[in-house]
Amino acid sequence: MKLKKQFAEFYDEITIKDESEPLREKREILQKDIEDRFPDELASHGIDLKKSDIEIFDQGSYKYNTTIKSNVIDRDVAVKIPLDINQYPDTRKIKGYLRDAIDYVAARTVNIKEPCVNVAYFENGEEWMHIDLPLYAECDGKVYLARGREFADNYSWEIADPKGLNQDLCDKINGNAQLRRIIRYIKKWRNEKYANSTLDHEVPPSIGLTYLACDYFQEVTTPEGDDDLTALQQTMSAIRDSFILTKENGIIVKADITRYIPVEPFTDIFATMKESSDSYGVKFYNRLSKAVENLTNAVNVESEHDAGNYVQKVFGEEFEVPPKQVSSAATVSKKEQNFG
Repeated sequence: MKLKKQFAEFYDEITIKDESEPLREKREILQKDIEDRFPDELASHGIDLKKSDIEIFDQGSYKYNTTIKSNVIDRDVAVKIPLDINQYPDTRKIKGYLRDAIDYVAARTVNIKEPCVNVAYFENGEEWMHIDLPLYAECDGKVYLARGREFADNYSWEIADPKGLNQDLCDKINGNAQLRRIIRYIKKWRNEKYANSTLDHEVPPSIGLTYLACDYFQEVTTPEGDDDLTALQQTMSAIRDSFILTKENGIIVKADITRYIPVEPFTDIFATMKESSDSYGVKFYNRLSKAVENLTNAVNVESEHDAGNYVQKVFGEEFEVPPKQVSSAATVSKKEQNFG
């Protein structure tokens, strides 16, 4: 089994096991501000909200423990309130009230994004963390997500089930250590290959990669333990093969992949990416194909050093390449040449 030690060390290097103290402190302060200030802000606009009615809970990778280290810490914290969405249909205003309630200290930069209110933290002019606050309204027994940018023409309350989504992924991942590792490896690959991306919706969404990893996961174990290299190669290969390709004159002009979330609103996770530009899907497919090619080479070569070089092309220099082994035969031959 190749690169067992290197994969284990790499996984430890990229994994966030526990919430860091700076993140915990910022999150707890932010939560307290929401609970203390959001009701007053809504009251100034004629909306009654009790502090005890606000529900704040984790969603995303921190909830199902697949977070990886990155230059900017990213955390998703849901905010749910009771609200008559028929009386208050303009999601832009409600998100604006949440923004206004917490945008009062210099340490934060608060912006309204399409699916959430974004709270960013900077140090020496560089963003080091942001907390996304998707805002939900509970109305007539249903939960709705506030969608729409601050000045967008398109905005709506979209039916949602964030806790059901959390539960579905926790059920799939919890108890399967190799699957959790594969998810983190794929997310690390995504971060490495899209590190310089600045285009909206070009980057495959994390939840989409997580579901694809769950769907196409190939467990590989040996008497020596789990074989993460082969499992990753087979899983990413299966994901690549699930794309539907459109070619013109032998060139891929469209590469579609679809994954519907299993709870309301049952939407395609990759819809926005596909609707934004066909080139995004093609780039996703081509980069995934290159990763599969390198991982396949890593599986097939005999030398651990050569295998490590191929894997490093997938993950970047954080993955350690084992030293080249010099065979005893080669050593004897060299001595004969020098002193024969």
